[in-house]
Amino acid sequence: MIRKAAVAGGFYSRSRDLLLSELKRSFELGFGVLPEPGGDTRPAGAIVPHAGYTYSGSVASYSYGRLRQIKKPEVAIIVGPNHTGYGSNVSVWPSGEWETPLGSLKVDEQLAGKLLSDFSESDLLSHRFEHSIEVQLPFIQYVWGPTVRIVPVCVLDQDLPTMKKLGAAIAGICTGHNVVLLASSDFSHYESHDVVSSIDAVVLEAILRMDVNEMYEAADKQGVSACGLGPIASVITAMSTVGQSKAELLRYATSGDATGDFTSVVGYASVVFELNRTD
Repeated sequence: MIRKAAVAGGFYSRSRDLLLSELKRSFELGFGVLPEPGGDTRPAGAIVPHAGYTYSGSVASYSYGRLRQIKKPEVAIIVGPNHTGYGSNVSVWPSGEWETPLGSLKVDEQLAGKLLSDFSESDLLSHRFEHSIEVQLPFIQYVWGPTVRIVPVCVLDQDLPTMKKLGAAIAGICTGHNVVLLASSDFSHYESHDVVSSIDAVVLEAILRMDVNEMYEAADKQGVSACGLGPIASVITAMSTVGQSKAELLRYATSGDATGDFTSVVGYASVVFELNRTD
């Protein structure tokens, strides 16, 4: 099964050379030069935005740059929201490859199969036109190369009990594997830069405490229209289940920082989750 790129030419360039230039430019505007990859094999995670690279690529570079400093993973488990409304509540793409202009990434069929047996459904329609996972793949290829395998998980039902259950299931398949967990999410949408930055800050405080209950409560109270709270909750739950973990905000910005138009913006954040060291 090959999943063709659905948003190349929209969210990022369909030309290989232009896409590489976009990724390089994202790092130049954001994290900087790619560091040497670290050697840690324990699970780590991050929140990464999924807008067009012009708007959020520089923010995404912070998570990917830091993760590269930590490790070179064998598998990236990517949890993204379902914007299209097609398909099932929680869906794992089970096998095959996902194509981008930079080549293809293979699905880790073993881990995908374990997650399917523990929790989810095999449903291709959920993924067919969805961008939240796809836009992460060129970054993965640029930062770690073509050998990283992926487990794409698309969520439509983002209620907290479901996301906690998903997170626990993800934690269960992490044991003994060198993985990164990516929660694909933008934050508040289509209010002024000052409003978006203010209300997102309250939710980010809960995220940095790794408190998913507080995160949902704060988002509801503040009216935060983050599209991937469920993926974030699942990754926080997984990291907390695997071991005592910490979160660090690396970068927050809005689309206004890229365009200069601060009247109606979308918020973006890069947050990295690491297990606390005991050695």
